[in-house]
Amino acid sequence: MEGRGRAMSRSYLVGLDMGGTNIRTAAVSAGGEVLLMRRGPARATSSAAEIVENIATQILALEKAANQQGLGRALALGVAVPGPLDLTTGTVIAAPHVKAWRSFPLRRALEARLGRKVVVENDANAWALGEFWRGAARGRKDVVLLTLGTGVGGGIIVDGKIVHGRIGMAGELGHVTVEPGGMRCDCGALGCLEAYASASGMRGLVEKALGLERGAPLPEALVDEGGDFSVRRMTAEARRGNALARSVFEIAGRYLGIALASFINIFDPEMIVIGGGVGGALPFMRRAMSREIKARAFRASAAQARIVRAALGPRGGVVGAAYAAISPSRARRMSQIAAFPQ
Repeated sequence: MEGRGRAMSRSYLVGLDMGGTNIRTAAVSAGGEVLLMRRGPARATSSAAEIVENIATQILALEKAANQQGLGRALALGVAVPGPLDLTTGTVIAAPHVKAWRSFPLRRALEARLGRKVVVENDANAWALGEFWRGAARGRKDVVLLTLGTGVGGGIIVDGKIVHGRIGMAGELGHVTVEPGGMRCDCGALGCLEAYASASGMRGLVEKALGLERGAPLPEALVDEGGDFSVRRMTAEARRGNALARSVFEIAGRYLGIALASFINIFDPEMIVIGGGVGGALPFMRRAMSREIKARAFRASAAQARIVRAALGPRGGVVGAAYAAISPSRARRMSQIAAFPQ
């Protein structure tokens, strides 16, 4: 469990970010400062009802800890979960790492359990909002954000507002096609960006390069203590000059660049923010990525689009979930409320 905070009496927002393994909950000030953060298990393989109970239990535990540290009351609650989801109804359509959530009315279930309003947001959108509010994209209005992890998530901010689309499924940037007829993505399609620039995609590239069957054991240098493929280990190997590691990053960087060139041409962003566990390998992908952007993106737009690393790390999701719980029009009033003891 993680915890940090300060003894003061002030109201706060609750932000929760659920991953495939862990849940992070945080008390976040109206100005975006993390006052207290905790971590607990996601229990994503449990039943739908058990997962809801686990989320609710962790929210209540955070609020109890916040109270013990002298914080005030929770003013709003935002929950970020893997999508895609229908934001109009708060229904999770199909979460890749939560098999029990298929057309599951998450918002309704949480509101019934907690007895209060809950705002549900896609986890990648929440992370994008966090970086926009308090991170690398602070002060920008037009931003594309990519999170490279087990999969590839994305968020699009235009004129200071997150782009949700008709029901909330916009921004699935990991599933743009970068190689028609290419490698199979976990979504079932062929040639998605996620099939190349995510951890799972890179594992597939390693398997292909070595002529291995899918799921076969990998070289010891590329796996962690549990025997699972590790981008961190492969990055370390690339630093040592490992030809296989550098080749995989070169391929991933090329396809990342193809995708980014399209995003630049479509959205004309001020900034592109790249985060997630795979983001640490960006130095080994940047040359191929930049080459494709130069070849494919309009020069005027590409010259103005800064490509940077995310700044908030594990705080990004909880800060963004808290931000999603309030509308920008309420932000000033929330700041005024939070400035006074409760």
